[in-house]
Amino acid sequence: MKKSISIGMSMLVIAGLAGCSGDNPSAEEKETLTWYTTAGYSPEAPSAATSDYISENIESFEKEHPDMNIQLSLQSSNIDEAMARLLEQANTGRAPDMAAIDGYMLDRYKEYLQPLDELMEERGLDPDDYLPFAEKVLRGDDGKIYGLYMSTDTRMLYYNKEVIEEPPSTWEEVIEVSNEVQKEGYEGLVLPLGIGEGTSVTSLWPLFWSQGGKLVDKEGNPVFGKGENREAMIRTFETLDRAQEEGAVSKRMASSGRENDANGEVAAGDTAMFLGGSWQAATIEEILGDDFENWEVASLPTIEEDDPTVSSAGGWAWGIFTDDPEKKEAAFDFLMDSFISEEGMGEFTSIQGSLPARTSVYESDSYNPGAFNDEFLTSLETEAEARPGASKYNEISVQLQTAISQVISGSKEPEQAVDDAWEIVTFGESGESE
Repeated sequence: MKKSISIGMSMLVIAGLAGCSGDNPSAEEKETLTWYTTAGYSPEAPSAATSDYISENIESFEKEHPDMNIQLSLQSSNIDEAMARLLEQANTGRAPDMAAIDGYMLDRYKEYLQPLDELMEERGLDPDDYLPFAEKVLRGDDGKIYGLYMSTDTRMLYYNKEVIEEPPSTWEEVIEVSNEVQKEGYEGLVLPLGIGEGTSVTSLWPLFWSQGGKLVDKEGNPVFGKGENREAMIRTFETLDRAQEEGAVSKRMASSGRENDANGEVAAGDTAMFLGGSWQAATIEEILGDDFENWEVASLPTIEEDDPTVSSAGGWAWGIFTDDPEKKEAAFDFLMDSFISEEGMGEFTSIQGSLPARTSVYESDSYNPGAFNDEFLTSLETEAEARPGASKYNEISVQLQTAISQVISGSKEPEQAVDDAWEIVTFGESGESE
């Protein structure tokens, strides 16, 4: 449900600031800068630290821009629903002046977004300072930058070094190590293999991508069920299925679709390793206390030793839709100061427990790194890929989540599951499979 708040006015009331001088423009005289964002990136954030940080930045912006206030509209907590609404608004000429966009989806909005190269140059923001995957997401086919990547994450193998001396680098080793630690009473490998986006970005795509697999072509059409891509996807499914059949992975993983599901497993004290996201490190540290020092992270395992290691990166970006020069510059200033500058990104990602999207911020005094920061940065610089922004992506992801869950639970064989997912995704409106 859409929730609109005139932050400029409410902030003044809350702060008890009269601001009634004749030198100040009235509310009716001010320009309104419309802002569409998630609750987590707003003064409505459940985290008090995040709420305070953003509220303070809004107040600072409005002091520096006395002729403007920010009007906030909160996105639905359902990301797909929120992004669909934003695209509909853009299609009908009703887009907000600025908005938060799930990073990998940015490509869907580029025809409506403003290029930011000139403003970036004026503020000394070098596009090359962005992590490689992020810069790739932000650039349009014309070479211009169409967004501001704010924060990110990556996926890695977490392991208890008291139980596992050397982390497995291939799935052959995963099976061997997992079965060995189970003899000592530990759970082998925990990972999401049920219906949920965590299954796609953590368990499926890195393994698929490491074989050179492509989900969609350059035009955004599905290709995962064709030729070499089909072979790579089937091989991905067969590898995960073999791990389950040989006891390295529990069949109950078919009901787990989120990385955070592993937190409870770790809290129980008998998990030896799991595939998870960088944000989980802080939670696991809080859960385990002093025992957290026994944990390390490593790159995700591949099928073959010489396959390139690939991870998947997420995170959010900001886009500016307004073509009004004054509003565009004001929106850029607010986003830059709050989320993108060295100080802004450093402070905000530290509060959020996420990772900066700019390389230089990792060395900033404004950034407070968490556990495994160096390993996460290396993964982001050398291994990370973003999901394709194609409109068909969400359907592809859901169908393949469903398919691997069916395989792990034992209701389908890998080849059948992949082919069935392909048929559903490519089923034409005419009633015939494409």
